[in-house]
Order: sequence, then C-alpha cells, then structure tokens
Amino acid sequence: MHLDTFFSVSQHTSLFLLSVVMGAALGVVYDCFRVVRILLPPAAESKSVAVSDIIFWLIYGFCIFCYAAAFGRGQVRFFIILGSLAGFVLYILTVGNLITGVIRRIVTAFYRILHKVYSSTIEPLVKSLKNICQKVLRIFVQIYKKITNKKEVQKNS
Repeated sequence: MHLDTFFSVSQHTSLFLLSVVMGAALGVVYDCFRVVRILLPPAAESKSVAVSDIIFWLIYGFCIFCYAAAFGRGQVRFFIILGSLAGFVLYILTVGNLITGVIRRIVTAFYRILHKVYSSTIEPLVKSLKNICQKVLRIFVQIYKKITNKKEVQKNS
C-alpha cells in the first residue's frame, strides 16, 4: 500500500472548496449562539457571551482537526483554515445577517404581542388585587389599633 504525501492541484481545490462549505456550516452553528443572545437579551450583556464564544471556537478548532484528519491525511494546511474562515465570514455577512435580522423581527413582534396581552389582561388583574390587598391591610391595621387601644385602656383602668 502506497500513500501519497502530496496533493494534486485538483485535490487542493476540492479540499479548499469543502473547507469553505465547512466554514459556512460552522456559521450556522454560530448563528445558533447568536439566536440565544437575541432570545435572551440579558445573556448578551454578561460573561455568557465570552463563554459561548470560547465554546464556539473550541467547536471550530475541533471541526478543523476532524476535517484535516478525515480529508487532509492528518495535515492541517493553511488553505484549509483560510477556506473555512472565508466560508464562515461569507455566511455571517450574507445569509447569517439576513437570518438573525428576521429572527430579531420575529422576537420583537412576539415580545410586543406578549406585552399587549399582559397589559390588557394580567396588569389590570394585578392592579385590582393590589388595591384589594391594600384595603384589606387597612382594615387589619384598624382592627389591630382598636385591639391595642382596648388593651391599653384596660391596663390604665
């Protein structure tokens, strides 16, 4: 069994193009992380962004390693890394921005609908319950004052 140590030009080209496709696929994975940031806005302002980015780049590195092991005869070539980064950047700047923009609009519309439902149903109920609780509290305070006043009158007599 004879192993070739060199790649032909056509093999280099196909490895490069496949690495571009892999980079675009990793862009989809990164979009999943971005969608979580959109859905949970407080997450975008915390340390979880740094943690998720580190997790993503570990996944990215693992994918490069697996790609090189499976298709590149275990050799990580610069053009493989360059192709995957090019595919990633192309995806993020084109389809990725389009997808996250649509998701932002959907989430914003969903939050608006939830706010309208809340303000028309739950908020009046909460206000009513708050008013009832305040009135009941006043009654209990008045009863408590009467009881303590009677005890003081009985002590003084």
